[in-house]
Amino acid sequence: MDARNIWKQRLSNWACGALTALVGLTLGGVILAGYRWLSAHTWGHFPATWVTFALTFIALDVLYYFQHRAEHRVPALWAIHAVHHQSNICDTSVSLRTSMLAPLSVLTLHLVLAVAGVPFETYFPAYLLHVGIIFLLHSRTPAWMDRAGWLFNSPYLHRGHHSNHPRLRGKNLGGVFIVWDRLFGTFEPRCDDATEFGIGKADTPLNPFTANIAPLVSLVSRR
Repeated sequence: MDARNIWKQRLSNWACGALTALVGLTLGGVILAGYRWLSAHTWGHFPATWVTFALTFIALDVLYYFQHRAEHRVPALWAIHAVHHQSNICDTSVSLRTSMLAPLSVLTLHLVLAVAGVPFETYFPAYLLHVGIIFLLHSRTPAWMDRAGWLFNSPYLHRGHHSNHPRLRGKNLGGVFIVWDRLFGTFEPRCDDATEFGIGKADTPLNPFTANIAPLVSLVSRR
């Protein structure tokens, strides 16, 4: 792919990220307010300690894995998640290429932590840290760090997840930790074949509105 097309895709990725941020700061803010209310009125409360923070972080990663797994298997969820996989490149800009509906689906799932009694003051910093680390999965790191995959995920393993190669589809679904993939049969350590990215042979929709709407239209047309 030539440099001009690469930059077109990067600009598209950034534009998709801007739409996601707009929804996250508005409707997502409403869900976060709901989290704060639920966590204050639930049956019990965890203390705001470092232990609670660590457990919350791990719980967020478990939720991430199972939601991500469902997004690749449930058509309605795939129609949201597909935006993230449309890009024919795999670099840091892809971290921003998410559906504008993604904040709503993710934050709604996190309400289970509010019901469980995790205080907002613990949940929100843990969530921001989790998002920040996952953002780095589309970056480039030294080879020795790339292949570290016993406990933690890595850009090398995540490039396999974005690959078009048949052997790598639906693999390495984890967020910060790759251990969930090892436990539940979706781990693939050999990702050298991750050289082509995207959804099949489809071109990347460059218009951010088209990128978001096309998977939803495809979902409805199949019914």
